[in-house]
Amino acid sequence: MSTRLLFGRVMPLLCLLLTLSACSTLKDYVMPSGSKLDWESVTLSVAAGANRDYPLVIDVVLVTDEALTQKLLAMTARDWFNVRTGLRKSYPDVLSVDSFELVPGESLSVPAKRWTGRRVAAALVFADYLVAGPHLARVESLRGRVQLDFGAGEFTAYSLEK
Repeated sequence: MSTRLLFGRVMPLLCLLLTLSACSTLKDYVMPSGSKLDWESVTLSVAAGANRDYPLVIDVVLVTDEALTQKLLAMTARDWFNVRTGLRKSYPDVLSVDSFELVPGESLSVPAKRWTGRRVAAALVFADYLVAGPHLARVESLRGRVQLDFGAGEFTAYSLEK
């Protein structure tokens, strides 16, 4: 009776568990990877006189692929803005970009419902300053009200917790 129980009930269950554990799609569905964004709002504030008084283009980039994340983290903002159109076409399923253009002295508060709850490998912000520099921030770990402050030639990202 015990041999029958082993092969009749336990072995099929064991085989099923082994099969499911090898299936990455199911594993990602049951235990998705990445960080879950928890933003209430995202406020972009460009200081008066920032970017030599020229409009500033800002991209909020969500990435769901770790290999692409590493590639993007190695880029400067200038690199990003030069290749972003091609990357968006090459990686439409793992790359999401929201672009904003603000003039110095302008602020914009964006409700985060477009981003909150999404799982990402990374959430990045690129700013297209006229001056050279990395102009990149990784922001997926921020919670609550996300604040992006753009100064003369650099920016800071932080959160005002819930």
